[in-house]
Amino acid sequence: MVLSVLCAWLVEGADRPAVSTKQPRVLVLFSNERLLPANVIADEAIRATFAASANPSVEFYSESLDVDRFPGEAQQEHTRDFLREKYRERPPDLVIAAGGASLAFLVKYRDSVFSGIPVVHCAVSPAELDKLRPDDRIAGIPFVTNAAETLELALRLQPDTRQVAIIDGGNNAGLHAGSDLGTQFSAFEDRVTFRRLTNKSLADLRRELSELPDHTVVLYRSMFRDAGGNTFTPLAALRQIAPASRVPIYGYYDTFLGNGIVGGSMVTFESIGQGAARVALRILAGEEAPAAARAEIQAATPMFDWRQLQRWNISAERLPPGSVVRFRPLTLWEEHKNYVLGGLAIFAAQALTITLLLVQAGRRKQAQQALGETEKRAALAADAANLGSWIWDIPNNHLWTGERCKALFGFPADADLNNEDFRARVHPEDRAMRDQAMESALAGTGKYDPEYRVLLPDGTIRWLAAAARVEHDASGKPTRMLGVSMDITERHQAEETAHELGGRLINAQEVERTRIARDLHDDLSQRLALISVELEMFGQEPPAQAEVVSGRMREFSEAVKGLSSDVHRLAHELHPAKLDQLGLTAAVRGFCKELAAAHEIAIVFEARDVPRALQDGVALCLYRVTQEALQNVIKHSGATSAKVELAAGEGQLQLRIYDDGSGFDPSTPPTKASLGLLGMRERVRMVGGLLTVQSQPGEGTRVEVVVPLGG
Repeated sequence: MVLSVLCAWLVEGADRPAVSTKQPRVLVLFSNERLLPANVIADEAIRATFAASANPSVEFYSESLDVDRFPGEAQQEHTRDFLREKYRERPPDLVIAAGGASLAFLVKYRDSVFSGIPVVHCAVSPAELDKLRPDDRIAGIPFVTNAAETLELALRLQPDTRQVAIIDGGNNAGLHAGSDLGTQFSAFEDRVTFRRLTNKSLADLRRELSELPDHTVVLYRSMFRDAGGNTFTPLAALRQIAPASRVPIYGYYDTFLGNGIVGGSMVTFESIGQGAARVALRILAGEEAPAAARAEIQAATPMFDWRQLQRWNISAERLPPGSVVRFRPLTLWEEHKNYVLGGLAIFAAQALTITLLLVQAGRRKQAQQALGETEKRAALAADAANLGSWIWDIPNNHLWTGERCKALFGFPADADLNNEDFRARVHPEDRAMRDQAMESALAGTGKYDPEYRVLLPDGTIRWLAAAARVEHDASGKPTRMLGVSMDITERHQAEETAHELGGRLINAQEVERTRIARDLHDDLSQRLALISVELEMFGQEPPAQAEVVSGRMREFSEAVKGLSSDVHRLAHELHPAKLDQLGLTAAVRGFCKELAAAHEIAIVFEARDVPRALQDGVALCLYRVTQEALQNVIKHSGATSAKVELAAGEGQLQLRIYDDGSGFDPSTPPTKASLGLLGMRERVRMVGGLLTVQSQPGEGTRVEVVVPLGG
């Protein structure tokens, strides 16, 4: 018990600013692990709704029962004692129970922990409410899982389904609780058979999913624990089993979307959190709990993953009206609509001109001469738009191309070329795809819009996008193809750079998480365990002499203070509290001071006219750039001094960082393991700013960031 009280004090007291006692206090009690994606989304929605209200000054607390990993009545009694002691002096004014397990805990222990305090519940099924029968001080929005609606959607999209396999592993209490499947699916028993995939190891479950017969769909409810006793978050389990399934998987929690399910009928956890917060606000304003809850209604929305629809060859036309489709890639038309419209406008003007010339001309030769002049003018217009235009006379196999088109393929402007000449320049790996697109357009689709590489004589590889239409004669036979080609190499390079940056960011996150986990496990965890053992021994055989007791208590106090300091350090590394509390200037000044003291380097900091309030993201961006730049100075430059300047003026904020170190060549490609300048540039780009780096070997480095200030 003593250790529990000390740990509660450590977690609650570290790095938290003093607040007014007049602020209403709200405690969110989660049934499951606090960092489950569903819990994180709901918690953020609750806090955002309070922040946007007329009285946003609320003091929040969060606790988790974690019933899936720590079940049992004895564990609940320990939690009751812990919460009672922790909140004895600062009781909440209202508790939000997120999930059935947390509501059951409050119904049982509220009088001994939070006596008389109103409770708002969310994500609790009607069946659980019927069992618990809460009093009038407990209200909320019943959460009905949309399993039946999701299965109806699955049968609509795949009407030949004969079997439904249900995955429901481990304890499904709390925020993921739902009503009884048998009741919900009784209406489907004459249409499909049901198969429960429960009490299996993860490996066995992957194997069975890989062997399911055709005409089967999977309904994924959740998986907290497998037959081997291994625990998971439902999202982590889904990511492991989804790739193994040979049939589509459906679900009804929005956190699963994008991680392997096709889709389902969903009430999002964001809307659940928002609804609970609105009910809580009404109760805090003096409204009776039942009346406050009746004002809220939650509606389900059909939601789907575009990638999974493509994987299982499910047509989007079969989706019900009002469906939300996520992760849908932009089409060539959506990405290059303006270019295509411009090209088609040129073609339309060209076709109209040719038609008028043919009508007015009496002889074929005159019409051909007029056509040639028109084509040249069209080529000039296409060149001005950076498009390479071409016309293919299909019956005569004659190809006309503009100078810009020839240049894109690496041919001289006066070259006399045919189709085979251009085909030979296409990258060998892309020729078959381009040929297939051409054949499909001529066979009847009329659509030709491939993206492919060309290999120039000097070895350069260039990406091109083509767009063309086919003209037919009265009998439907193709006569001409009019098209444009456009250089999209820079776009592909940008996509590759973004992909590489994403990979580096993920690696950097994992390295940082590993470091923090190692600090927690190897240092804080062992020190806590040591204090626990010493406290237990002290309680079993307390010294008789008062001075010995006093000395031991001072030792315990010093140990707890050391733990508090280390927790504060870890929290500061994750996100500097000074940045939110005191602003950018104070946070950067403090960081420079700490770094200079730790590494014995002179760092001068100057700030001029920097506003206290900045746009979202700007302060954090400039702080992180300062961190990265100064850490590079410490690690790589060998500098003896550095200077950091922050200045605002003329509608912009400038950050300059100088050092007298060894310098470097900015054109040298970064290593794969480092974010370096690439990460700094991406941060600055996201807030609409510009980063420049000036450096030469032996002459130090200057980093400058300019960010616009909001009006």
